[in-house]
Amino acid sequence: MRWLSFIVVFLLGGCGLFGGGDDDPIESPAELTEFDATLTVRELWSAKVGGGAEALRLGLAPATDGARIFAGGHSGQAAAFDSRSGQSHWDVRTDLALAAGPSYGDGVVVFGTSDGELLALNAETGEERWVQEIGSEILAPPSIGSGVVVVRTVDGRLQGFSVIDGRELWSVEQTVPSLTMRGNTAPHVTGSVVVTGFDNGRLGAYEISSGDPRWEVAVATPTGRTELERLVDISAGLQVVGNDVYAVSYHGRAVGVALETGLLLWQQELSSHSGLGADWNSVYVTDEFSEVVALDRNRGTPRWRQDALRLRDVTAPTPYGNSIVVGDLEGYLHWLNPSDGNLLARVRAASQRIAAAPLVVGDNLFIQSDDGTIAAFTVVADE
Repeated sequence: MRWLSFIVVFLLGGCGLFGGGDDDPIESPAELTEFDATLTVRELWSAKVGGGAEALRLGLAPATDGARIFAGGHSGQAAAFDSRSGQSHWDVRTDLALAAGPSYGDGVVVFGTSDGELLALNAETGEERWVQEIGSEILAPPSIGSGVVVVRTVDGRLQGFSVIDGRELWSVEQTVPSLTMRGNTAPHVTGSVVVTGFDNGRLGAYEISSGDPRWEVAVATPTGRTELERLVDISAGLQVVGNDVYAVSYHGRAVGVALETGLLLWQQELSSHSGLGADWNSVYVTDEFSEVVALDRNRGTPRWRQDALRLRDVTAPTPYGNSIVVGDLEGYLHWLNPSDGNLLARVRAASQRIAAAPLVVGDNLFIQSDDGTIAAFTVVADE
């Protein structure tokens, strides 16, 4: 049931809004239209890391230590590249079905797998440091801080493991509804706490050393008569900017929450399974129909909405320089103006769906697609 949940919700959501009966057609993804680009984008390099992730909706996305890009494919390949040149630092073949990550920290690169394992590799050489059996599929990149690897699993657990040897340090568990979206919120380590969201619509902050709760709040409450109507997953990435946490749920709302206390700062009715991005001025949300919405970061009030990418399975937005970038189901990257949402540029980065929000490292932007393509781009300054 978890396997089909995203597809069912996406299609039924479109039918319920636009179709009045069985004979009404399902709305198709928006056609891309021509526009006058005002940014010049150049591809720096591309590479391939495994593949085999088509239609699996995994949590594979590039990670960085500032100088290198780490990536992995569902086929088990893991690799490190120079962020500027794309030159390979190492390339290893694991025997595991990589499904989430990697994450970098404390000298290791960590992946989660479809079969419930946690894998740590030496960041310098790619050599295996340890493997820990967890027993539940991992669909969100782990997070690393203070010597702890924090993992969110599909069975509702948030767990901390030693970065040295992989032994379990603590575990937090939340209830899991009978039907959920496919995907989980990646935990976010900030200072001495880790913040994450759960399938029951709750958002929580926990001490990274012990797992003790600092606070928990309900972002959404299940309502409705059917399991589909009662979906309230926080199933995509959250953001921390300064002392504030921003998150969004499906069939729920976008919220701003004080990091230290869990106090609700603002809320805006909004539904998303893709997630959000944030900068110092705005919170950018890809809603359930792949329309990109900008909210004022301090008050949560809407600033603009861009519907040109409707139903194109758009990623969470990533702030990049003086733009916002999203990827889509056909491997396109779209640059948007953060002030008004207008399209600034578009490039075809890959032949298949871009799997996660783009990653920014310095002046460059990196993506990973379902077929294992890793590509780097930069905006060329006008002469």
